[in-house]
Amino acid sequence: MSGKDYSYDIPDHPIKYVQVDPRTIKFDSRAQRNLNKSRAQTIAEKLVPTALGTPILSQRVDDLYAVDGMHRVYACQLILAGKVKVAEVVREAIQTITCEVHSDLSMAHEASLFIIKNKESSKVGANDEFRIGVLAGHPLFVDTNTVLEKHQLKVGSRTTNGVRGIKGILDIVAEYGPETLDQSLAIAEDAWGRTPDTWHSVTIGGIAIVISRHPDVVKHKELAQKLKRQGDPIAFKGKIQIIATNNNTRADGTKGRLKAAHLSVASAWNGSRRVNRIPVPNIFE
Repeated sequence: MSGKDYSYDIPDHPIKYVQVDPRTIKFDSRAQRNLNKSRAQTIAEKLVPTALGTPILSQRVDDLYAVDGMHRVYACQLILAGKVKVAEVVREAIQTITCEVHSDLSMAHEASLFIIKNKESSKVGANDEFRIGVLAGHPLFVDTNTVLEKHQLKVGSRTTNGVRGIKGILDIVAEYGPETLDQSLAIAEDAWGRTPDTWHSVTIGGIAIVISRHPDVVKHKELAQKLKRQGDPIAFKGKIQIIATNNNTRADGTKGRLKAAHLSVASAWNGSRRVNRIPVPNIFE
């Protein structure tokens, strides 16, 4: 278990609820998701003013900026600019909208506020959350990004330098710490080189579980050699999938795949070994 505090925090600051002309609100995608104009267009076409909710804004020195509710605000702007035709009663109702305005926030605090507001809603994609979390200076994202940069890896792309499944990578850091992620990535590269499938989060997660639970037994170079003998990373992922689904007879989930990855990595380590064996989990308990 990582001993570091990865909880979110924003300092106390002024908050007020005011009526705001939507046309005066600006956007800055550095601290939130990118604006999807087609999504905003759809919202505008079906806008119900009484269901608009309360967009969250940040009062910066120069102006008001959307922190959460950007697409609803932009939908109002489209309507008021005459770019989307709606009933006059709708247009009149959104001349001003009720907003929650936060003051005295840094850019990092704005990013943290965005993540907090969206954390439980599943509205924010994992890659966007990671990008914004790094900007926010949140330790979990910063620590993870530091390790990824050390290994010259980027989030989201299917390339030899692209990590897929950033949520799983973040979970490794949160559970076992950035050092374990660093070591797991190094083991994977020693085993399979730099390929798009080397960095799959479930495989890396299985390695992380094994080396974190058996640090005095498992030797990293030897584990890499054992994994290499299992085949390429695609084949190893396939083994994990077969185990997780019990040869396609049951549904799997993230936790199931991680347990299967743990079993697969532990079994690889134990292969042809009489001493220094490690426990192999029963994943269907």
